[in-house]
Amino acid sequence: MDAIDLDPGEYRGTYKLVGGRLCLDFVNTISWPDTEHAHDWLAPAENSKRWFAAVGLPFPRSKDTDLHSLYDSRRMLTAVLTPLAHMARPKHASVAELSKAVAKANEGRVIDPATLAWSWLPPHSASEALYPILIDAAQLVTAGNHDRLRFCPSCQWLFDDQTRNGHRRWCDMADCGSRDKARRYYHRSKS
Repeated sequence: MDAIDLDPGEYRGTYKLVGGRLCLDFVNTISWPDTEHAHDWLAPAENSKRWFAAVGLPFPRSKDTDLHSLYDSRRMLTAVLTPLAHMARPKHASVAELSKAVAKANEGRVIDPATLAWSWLPPHSASEALYPILIDAAQLVTAGNHDRLRFCPSCQWLFDDQTRNGHRRWCDMADCGSRDKARRYYHRSKS
């Protein structure tokens, strides 16, 4: 997995698309969430534009990017998807909030007469750019079987385990897997 060209600021890490689904990669735009090492990959606004381009989604050409709508949607998706990854039920209020956002997102897609496939209208705001991500999250939540929705025990990022045997353990073996193995080796050698 190659790193995406996002400005890390003072953070020393890189960002990779490891989620296996659009909505999971969007939730993963925070490294080390809820810790003192947390880093938001959507800031500055130019990073948001680069992230959307990297995942193949259009982003409005406005000079001003409303990062708050991106943060609010990420928080909402995290509140629903993280419990599922931990084999728990999300709160009813969180699911209701997602349902309302998905209803709005459906207004942003049309059936293309040429291809007879769903097509997204060009987004005029950051909120509208999120529509495909919200629909992807709704499809994941309503799929019924969440056995392959996992979280990385090292960094807490979410991922869809697409391996044949379903035993993927880390978001990325090169980063979190190596770090976890080194940590376990260190503790074994000290014993």
